[in-house]
Amino acid sequence: MNLQMLAYFVIVAKEKSISKAANTLFISQPAVSKQIKKLEEMLGFSLLIRQSKGITLTNKGQRLYDDIEPIMQQLQYQLKKHMHDQLVHMGSDPLLAAYYFPDYMDSIKDVKITLTAIKDDTVELIDLLETGEIDAAIIQDHPYQKGLYSTFLFSDKFYAALPVSHPLARFDQVSIYDCFKFTQLLPPKTTPLYKRIKLLLEESKNLYPEIMELPYHALIGFVGQGLGISYLPSIMVEKIDYKGVVFIPLESTPLKREMYLYAHDASILKTLKSGFDN
Repeated sequence: MNLQMLAYFVIVAKEKSISKAANTLFISQPAVSKQIKKLEEMLGFSLLIRQSKGITLTNKGQRLYDDIEPIMQQLQYQLKKHMHDQLVHMGSDPLLAAYYFPDYMDSIKDVKITLTAIKDDTVELIDLLETGEIDAAIIQDHPYQKGLYSTFLFSDKFYAALPVSHPLARFDQVSIYDCFKFTQLLPPKTTPLYKRIKLLLEESKNLYPEIMELPYHALIGFVGQGLGISYLPSIMVEKIDYKGVVFIPLESTPLKREMYLYAHDASILKTLKSGFDN
């Protein structure tokens, strides 16, 4: 028997539902059911009565809950006292590192975040999570990975970044295909943004602009020098005012990304998710 089984049982009893308990724990319903079944086998009696409207506890299940719930609460309290200096090693992409994480580095209760790994393509961070080199990461457009815990965090749309003197800069919004008529300033070809632009160019069939590959941090500077058009996410656009550059919404939002929070431990995921949502 382990504490995880008892913790799952307590949450199921409180929620009166396997599915609600699974959502609270950020794990699947079958995983919760499996732990409860193991606990019942070890104890030698049933804990739950499953009904169409949820679950209730058996008489023995209720007595067990009454005995262990105060103990579990006290244990959680004692553990939290030792978590204030818990260091969470996180992975990120360069733009999140510069424009998202600074808002949260020192504000999430009970943990201290340190950015350990920065990757242009955040999917590469999965290997580091699986080997334990990092504890958590924000990963783009990849909602699930077997063996890890994950949850949706936020959506992020991209804007066209144009020189203020550019002919498209006078519009309230622009078509990405109009943008494709000019030099494209893009991050390296290994990045999701570059791959998405290349796919849209292939779909357009008759547009073949010059493409300049640049590090993320150099894109806006080259736009400001009038050397081409780039695309930057809202987390950056909403926080900067760069001389010589204007940010224009793209028609029909052709460039966007879904960001998912990952961790190799359910408790870390829950703590970080609560902090990032505030």
